Amino acid sequence: MPPTPRRADEVGALLDRDEDYDTDPIGDPPITVSRYRASIRAVLDVRTPEPGIVASAWSQRETDAFLAGSRATLRLVIEVIGHALATPPPARGGSSGVD
Repeated sequence: MPPTPRRADEVGALLDRDEDYDTDPIGDPPITVSRYRASIRAVLDVRTPEPGIVASAWSQRETDAFLAGSRATLRLVIEVIGHALATPPPARGGSSGVD
């Protein structure tokens, strides 16, 4: 079994292989529908991380900023996933609409 993709470029390559499978379905799909669902649920289950041990040297203001940034990032990720699920996919190789 191949290693689990952990970086954006690795996940992108896996998605590219899955899209290629859509046009030339030979063998098993790289990503099953149940794995797509599981990946979305995993993102939805993510909780804001605690600052960790280094936070003991932070002021309360720094800690609050870290937590606010973490929450904002998580909200953005969930919003982007929701948008992608509710919007027809762009043509392959087309613009993502983000400049």
